[in-house]
Amino acid sequence: MCGRYLILPDEFDEIESIVSEVSERYTRTLSANGEIFPANNIPVIYSHRGKKVLSLAKWGFPGYKGKGVIINARAETVSEKPMFRESFRLRRCIVPANGYYEWLTHEDRTKTKYLIRVKGKNSFFMAGLYSFFADWNEELSLMAPAVVIITTAAGRDISFIHDRMPVIIRDELIDVWLDKNAGPGELKRILAPYDEGGLRFEIA
Repeated sequence: MCGRYLILPDEFDEIESIVSEVSERYTRTLSANGEIFPANNIPVIYSHRGKKVLSLAKWGFPGYKGKGVIINARAETVSEKPMFRESFRLRRCIVPANGYYEWLTHEDRTKTKYLIRVKGKNSFFMAGLYSFFADWNEELSLMAPAVVIITTAAGRDISFIHDRMPVIIRDELIDVWLDKNAGPGELKRILAPYDEGGLRFEIA
């Protein structure tokens, strides 16, 4: 799964290089810096009228019966689950990150926290879906965006830490993922573990 990740706005050069338009709302309200938790407001990039736009959304779709948030969608079922299938078809996005965290659980039930990053890059992009929900912190008539991060089976080089990982989209496939006309077959091919040997990890 992906339950925490790292974002460092000072290292956004790679992120800003692919964005066509940076929202003023984003620059005014982004408070995320460091370890990101579920239900935080996070930066996301989506396609709007042919441009890649950087904006904000809450991390997590509202949970069942309004309890908690759903932060991840499984790549294997994302096109079928009622909660995600319309967003998978129409509202795909990417979530910039500098790394993500995962915990290795030992036999004595103690845990070691790892920070996992992409080799040779300061930042990378995780596959996400967005939708709009009544904002439970304000008037119910106000619809606010929320995001889930898609996960897949972990690659062999990091599977000893955890058997799941976020889908990390290679730069050359970003346009395909954000293209509203992309077919389900080519989208599903993107939802694969990252290239073996392409990740580095360290104890956080």
